[in-house]
Amino acid sequence: MPTEGLGDQFPQAYVVARAGSDLLAAAGLETYGEAGLLRSLVVAAAARNRGFGRALVENRLAYARALGVERVFLLTTTAPRYFESFGFANANRSEAPAELASSPEFASVCPASAICLTRVP
Repeated sequence: MPTEGLGDQFPQAYVVARAGSDLLAAAGLETYGEAGLLRSLVVAAAARNRGFGRALVENRLAYARALGVERVFLLTTTAPRYFESFGFANANRSEAPAELASSPEFASVCPASAICLTRVP
């Protein structure tokens, strides 16, 4: 999982799921003006298929709504179908607002081949 740019909005934009001292899952919703960037969803191998990823995505979407974010974007190379199950739909990277497009995730971390998805929170 790329970590470049995480420090820009960490810790306020991120949530984690823990069992004692074990980190089970994490996800972030960075904000750029009126746009949000869902990023860095990760679930430990031993915790997969137990609902942690779904719970954290739903948490970050609720956070986006609470902040008044108008649109949430994400980039993925491996899980477009998973995110489509939350109502995300394909988008052109060029549709992202300029402030979001200049974020580390959009500008340099994720490859140009990553699939861009978006939805209203």
